[in-house]
Amino acid sequence: MNSILFISWWWPYPANNGAKIRIYNLLNVLSQRYAVTLLAFAESGEATPEQVTHMQTLCQRVEVVPKRWFNPGGVKSLLGYLSPWPRSLVDTYNPQAAERIVQLHRETPFKAIIASEIDTMRYLELLPEVPAILEEVETAVIRDAVQQVSSLTNRLRAGLTVTKLQSSLRRMMDRGTAVTTVSADEQDYLRQFAPSSTRIEVIPNGVDSRANHPDSSITPQPFSLIYSGAVTFDANLDAVCYFISEALPLIRQQYSQTVFSVTGGTGNIDVRDLAAQPGVVFTGYLPSVADAVRQSWALVVPLRKGGGTRLKILEALALGTPVVATRKGAQGLNVRDGESILLADTPTELAAAVGRLFTDAALRQRLILQGRALVEREYDWAVIGERLAALIDEHTLL
Repeated sequence: MNSILFISWWWPYPANNGAKIRIYNLLNVLSQRYAVTLLAFAESGEATPEQVTHMQTLCQRVEVVPKRWFNPGGVKSLLGYLSPWPRSLVDTYNPQAAERIVQLHRETPFKAIIASEIDTMRYLELLPEVPAILEEVETAVIRDAVQQVSSLTNRLRAGLTVTKLQSSLRRMMDRGTAVTTVSADEQDYLRQFAPSSTRIEVIPNGVDSRANHPDSSITPQPFSLIYSGAVTFDANLDAVCYFISEALPLIRQQYSQTVFSVTGGTGNIDVRDLAAQPGVVFTGYLPSVADAVRQSWALVVPLRKGGGTRLKILEALALGTPVVATRKGAQGLNVRDGESILLADTPTELAAAVGRLFTDAALRQRLILQGRALVEREYDWAVIGERLAALIDEHTLL
């Protein structure tokens, strides 16, 4: 088997967030075709001996290095203003990881390197002779920050970050690095400044359709809606606030028994006012989010910002739960309104879509069947992992 290096900004097991789910499932597929060395950054309490042992069942070799989160006010970060790299990449750069990567390559030369997410991009320059893929480039959140900040100083700072990020990505692509994104929108953005020869492939997010499946023993509760996502993430908080304040009151005017549940931790976010609204429940941590989604009449995804593709939508479709989403929420997914999903943006449209699901049994059944068929056909991790493997083979001539 050809030897490849996979550099991960996230310790991937247990896979308890979207980034980890993607990385874990891709590693699961790649390990069947290549001898994978995983070098992963881990926070305190992660990468326990048991977790490392589990990852060793997938990867030939597992290396763990400490993770340093970006500290905007730190010395390294301030010095980053003088660097061509974005400050976050200067501040979080780990010389120990860099040294280990070079050493590993000396011991067993890699045929290819996959660097997962922008945070690992700098490590690709350590082995310029090895074909490389920068996996899951996501710039939308960084670009959105330019529009969202209020002060001129912060807007200039955010704009500088975007400029440096573009320049850094261009340098990587000039060296022949291939790039993957999870959406066509991100692909289109990168093509604006990428060399014409750069390979930019859309490798979407996915779902394990065997683990996530309908369960006939669970009966969905009428008039129950759910949003699966911790409000500690800004885009989730905005979506939840928007739905509770604007759409839910319209729904409850017609269907007063409607209950809207929000899963996940709340951290330091004060949700008391939101939780006090009629019909709203914050569940906190749940042992099985999948069962909570199965028990719900519909998943609502009223996202208005952020990037990427939504694992929560794919999981709900796989579980047999209909989905109502904004077009921003369903961005990057090959879904059709009225066939595999219902799309609605305004509060009135969201309320009308939910009302249709409450009353139209034929529509509900069509969404369940076609949503499940879609994920099996296009979004199962086995299918997506093979797409990444094909890119590795083509780009590196393995």
